[in-house]
Amino acid sequence: MATAKKILKLDIFAIEEDFFENKALIGISSDKPIYALCHLLNQAFQLSFLRKPKLDLTIGKKTEQFTFAVYQSLVSRTAYCYTLYKLKVDEVLLLPNLRNIDYIWMIANEDAEKRALQYLKVLRKMPEVQFVSLLEKDKIKNIEYLIL
Repeated sequence: MATAKKILKLDIFAIEEDFFENKALIGISSDKPIYALCHLLNQAFQLSFLRKPKLDLTIGKKTEQFTFAVYQSLVSRTAYCYTLYKLKVDEVLLLPNLRNIDYIWMIANEDAEKRALQYLKVLRKMPEVQFVSLLEKDKIKNIEYLIL
């Protein structure tokens, strides 16, 4: 008697919805390297961004892989989690439709969007930041690359 194989499908949409719930994304263009940008953010917002190599994102084929650095700052005694993604390595883009954005700063908390709007005002005044904008998750292709 033959038994039918069950095929399980991963519901990417549900995973994305769950991961990006209560999160805001800020796109940042800056010619500063990521560690220098982290230092600026740490100073401006009293954060403590640290490199998290285990969270780094790697894309490509076996013959040629590119690793995109991820930094994170967890604020003690709060539910805030800040993650900074590097989007470019050697002219390779993690998210090709965000060609003019160098970094994505993800803010996670119940009031993430409100906090992001406050941070945008400060970031726009920084001479090291050429461009900054609140990003709409729905308009980012390959957003699943940001899921940690």
